Amino acid sequence: MTATQKTETSPYENEGPRVVYLALDVAERGKATAVAVLQDARVELRTAFDGGLELAEKLSAGALRFARKLVQQIDDASTDALKGTDQALAEALQRARQTARAGKQLADKAVERVASARQTIAS
Repeated sequence: MTATQKTETSPYENEGPRVVYLALDVAERGKATAVAVLQDARVELRTAFDGGLELAEKLSAGALRFARKLVQQIDDASTDALKGTDQALAEALQRARQTARAGKQLADKAVERVASARQTIAS
């Protein structure tokens, strides 16, 4: 008689490869999720930095516009000041000339009266 050996197979004997495949699927999905999260983070960071750069650009452009307007206003004010100074000096010179003429006329009259008084005394 031949002895037949019966090998008992466990119902879980073929489960080993299934668990490995499941673990590999989970790892692959985890990797895909991690890559997607990193990609989303990269996009958000890029958007934030671009927004910051645009803000800086707008602020610097605004500062330059303000500086140009300020320079224009200073130039206008200095032009007005120069015109006012020119007019004030012109008026001062005109009044000085008028005062000099009036002084000359007064001196001429004084000389006339002194000469007239001498003639009267001499005669």
